[in-house]
Amino acid sequence: MKSIKLNINILSLTLLTFAVLGTFIGSSASSILVSKSNLENNYLVDNQFYAQKLADTTDSLFKDMVKNLRIESQEDEFLTKDPETIQHKLNTMLAATSFFNATWFVDKTGQVVSAAPHTDLKGRKTNTIGAREALRKKVPLISEPYVGLNGHLIMLISFPVYDANGNYTGFLGGSINLDENNSLSNILGEHPQHESGSYVYVVDSKGNLIYHPDSSRIRENVKDNEVIKKVLQGKDGSQEIVNSKGITMLAGYASSNSSVGHWGIVSQTPKEAVLKPTIELTKQVSVSTLPFITLVYIITYILLRKFVKPIRDLAAYAQQITENKVITKPHIPDWYFELKELKRAVLIAFDFYEKRANYAENESNIDPLTGYFNRRYLEKTIKDLDIYSIILFDIDHFKKINDQYGHILGDEVLKYVADMVKTETREIDLCFRIGGEEFLIILPDTGLETAQMVAEKIRKSLETTNSPTGKPVTLSIGIGNTSTMTIHFEELLNMTDQALYRAKQEGRNKTIIASDQ
Repeated sequence: MKSIKLNINILSLTLLTFAVLGTFIGSSASSILVSKSNLENNYLVDNQFYAQKLADTTDSLFKDMVKNLRIESQEDEFLTKDPETIQHKLNTMLAATSFFNATWFVDKTGQVVSAAPHTDLKGRKTNTIGAREALRKKVPLISEPYVGLNGHLIMLISFPVYDANGNYTGFLGGSINLDENNSLSNILGEHPQHESGSYVYVVDSKGNLIYHPDSSRIRENVKDNEVIKKVLQGKDGSQEIVNSKGITMLAGYASSNSSVGHWGIVSQTPKEAVLKPTIELTKQVSVSTLPFITLVYIITYILLRKFVKPIRDLAAYAQQITENKVITKPHIPDWYFELKELKRAVLIAFDFYEKRANYAENESNIDPLTGYFNRRYLEKTIKDLDIYSIILFDIDHFKKINDQYGHILGDEVLKYVADMVKTETREIDLCFRIGGEEFLIILPDTGLETAQMVAEKIRKSLETTNSPTGKPVTLSIGIGNTSTMTIHFEELLNMTDQALYRAKQEGRNKTIIASDQ
């Protein structure tokens, strides 16, 4: 009996030590993980916000440049044919603003009348991409980056010049040398979190670097970068990526599709930058909680010693029952007798909660707003399907609905669309909500023609019926089929998503069949 008591004491002490240390280590680990996760999310959000802010700021800068050229183009100096007069004006323009690295006046034949500070370019015929485009279009223009007469990678901002009779005489241009210090680099240069290794880079519509802290990388094509692929599609967002040096970065990205043209701006921070503040926070938490943990350990140990004897007696009593020995009922305090009754209640409760757990499992597969299956159930179900068609759609301009009518009415629109779609599908068809306003219908053993008929029926029904907003809503739809394309669901879903994207590009409220070409 003494041996049993000793074992129980050792076990209780071991468990207590393990519990306390486990709690301490677990809370510290949780603190690290939660803090690290929160910091990473904050960096992702901040970098996306900063990238978007730079995109807006850059766009404003270019608008100001065009406005400056428009005002200057109306000056009398550009109506003269005197190169020296024009030269003086260009020098004044260049000195008065930090917008440009160089200013130009090119006549309608493409000849450089005057240029500042490159006076040696006077009289030369310019046949650069930017100049040809400016002479051809005769409108205010911001060119794509190209190699100019001065040998630099430049962007040309131009404004047409007309004489008093309305005749086109040429254009006034300001150029930015992208591979030198310029007005853009002054905006994009130093990241607010540069001490943590954060930086910004910019690509043009072809994926070429037009700004990077490492100037040697200017003109390098990075279109295969995962983030660049998205930003060149006009997407904004944030994600974790690995840069060209193999460093994991927390990147936020934004596209600019206005007066600047189609650009991508990426702001990113090394992931390791979150480790130092995380470790410091964990140290502070550990130091502050250690006295409390020690106190809990001591009090719990004292109480646990008092609980050991009745637990031991109860265990001996249970052993006698299992071994069919003569049962000598031990003396157990009344409150432990209640514990014995609780054991029976626990068994009943276990059965009850087991049923509840099964019910919760089923509920976890359902989107509570629409009643559709969710993505989790999609991953389970798709493995059991062989030949089927899919209809992938989302609600056009749903963000505007939320912005105009609020999220509550936006939710009503989602439920309305879900109900309308449900009335147009069969019982065997599976409907999923896989994103905010993005839905997927799987039609087992169904060909493309039938799937297209169902999709069109849904689309036309919605475009002719008023939604909770009082107006119809429209859908952009992509359709795919396993028998005509790949049998791998993820590939099929990707191609169908591309078809949906094409539907949006072509004006929305369309149905596009996916192709594996």
